[in-house]
Amino acid sequence: MKAPSIFTKAFSVSSICLLGIALACTDHETPEIPNLPESECMLATNAAITRAYPCEFKIEKLTFYDKNGAVIGDVTPTSSEIILTRSAAKEDSNPLAVAVDQIGLLTYDVKATIRRIATPSFPVVAGYQLRYTQHVSGVLALTTPGESFQVGSSVPLAIPVGGTAEHSFELSYLYQIVNTGSGLKPTAFRGLTAFLIYNDATAAELDGHPSAIGNVAEAYVKIVTKSGV
Repeated sequence: MKAPSIFTKAFSVSSICLLGIALACTDHETPEIPNLPESECMLATNAAITRAYPCEFKIEKLTFYDKNGAVIGDVTPTSSEIILTRSAAKEDSNPLAVAVDQIGLLTYDVKATIRRIATPSFPVVAGYQLRYTQHVSGVLALTTPGESFQVGSSVPLAIPVGGTAEHSFELSYLYQIVNTGSGLKPTAFRGLTAFLIYNDATAAELDGHPSAIGNVAEAYVKIVTKSGV
């Protein structure tokens, strides 16, 4: 019986090595984490209609801080109201405002706790936009310029599905001095009504020019701003 050729032996050994490498690679592959069920979000304009693309994030909470770094309170998806007093503000653009109808801008440090619930439907171009609106319609304000505003520059938000991150920034609102009947007090003239996160590419795909800002956002939380002394 003829012995196997050197070529046949070499081929057999090579095949075994390649198979071993393939199995080793398979054993060490990191499985892709699926989108969480809650990423199948509904339109802000119609809670019975699912958005065309999954929502990437959930805003767990917005934590507001006073000028000394102490926590004022949290805004969450189930608790929208926050009392932002004038004396607690980090900055007051008009500290001498004491007469009726005088207006000023109050600024506070804020930290958003964000959880990723889905992978991006489209890769961001410049990055994720943190946005806010003072429009009375809140998340139903339109994507028309001037109805919502970006906070600072775009950010990466490189969070794995199921992971949570915190991001700090500033938010401001306009107050007005009014006569309440029990004295002159500041009231929210143009208070914060919503905070949102945009994937700039996905938002562009979803924007019907105009659309509701809540429909194109990857996450949002409604805000009811109350003012005070």
